Amino acid sequence: MPSTTEPPVASGQSYTVTEVDGHEPESLAEFDGDVHLTLERNDQLLHIKGSGTTPAEDTVRFYQKDVTLHDRDIRVWTIVRSDDATFLAAPLAAF
Repeated sequence: MPSTTEPPVASGQSYTVTEVDGHEPESLAEFDGDVHLTLERNDQLLHIKGSGTTPAEDTVRFYQKDVTLHDRDIRVWTIVRSDDATFLAAPLAAF
């Protein structure tokens, strides 16, 4: 039986956000509240669900939820708009 799990997240690496709730993002404000994101890195797609904070200082903090664990927080991402107008998400490492 094929696995339906997502690929592992690469620590310290940025992912390009290709979709927010099914459409290409245009502003950081679209990441506010409960949304679904599609991320891409090395031609692999990662689909995540979570909740973003109101943009502050050009950065959104996004709390990824695990839908199989009653929406428990499993990872925190930072999302920024790059110089070429794409949106990049990176897992936040807090030690």
